[in-house]
Amino acid sequence: MGAAPARRRATSTSEAEDDSNPKRWRDASNDARHRGAAIAEAAFDALARRARVARDANRAIDVPDDALEALAWLYGAKHLQKALEVMQAGRVRRVVAERSGRSMYAVHGSGAHERAPYLCFPAHFCSCRSFFWECVNRGEALACKHQLAAKLASVLRCAKTTTVDDVLLGNMMMKSFEDDPM
Repeated sequence: MGAAPARRRATSTSEAEDDSNPKRWRDASNDARHRGAAIAEAAFDALARRARVARDANRAIDVPDDALEALAWLYGAKHLQKALEVMQAGRVRRVVAERSGRSMYAVHGSGAHERAPYLCFPAHFCSCRSFFWECVNRGEALACKHQLAAKLASVLRCAKTTTVDDVLLGNMMMKSFEDDPM
């Protein structure tokens, strides 16, 4: 019997350092996305602290220009403007399950064709097509405008809150997926 051919390692040092390796591109893209998400979290934390101080002093909440500039840089000025319009129009509703305390956001978009609200978890998911196309498929955006509006409304505490039964919250989530023709 002859000796078995030597198996080649799946990743060698030269492959890991090679700029033509697609895995390295994906890793670099994920690293940049994680850095962007960390910057966004820092901006939202600073905004939340400022909102908390304003509420404690019974003052109106003013969003500083530097926070808006940071968010516009991360999400795009047009994207941020649309999210602010959705939030300011009162189209963000926080839905909380009575017993478990679980929550989600129901966000009505700005389009005339949008009849039902989008199911939205600000940090992880939105049921709109933009989320799947720009955030998931192409990886070009950190969040859709509905997520951004929900996150802003959450931080600034300006979302309307509705308390529902846990079963109803689950049914709302399931209905969101049944209605989508994807």
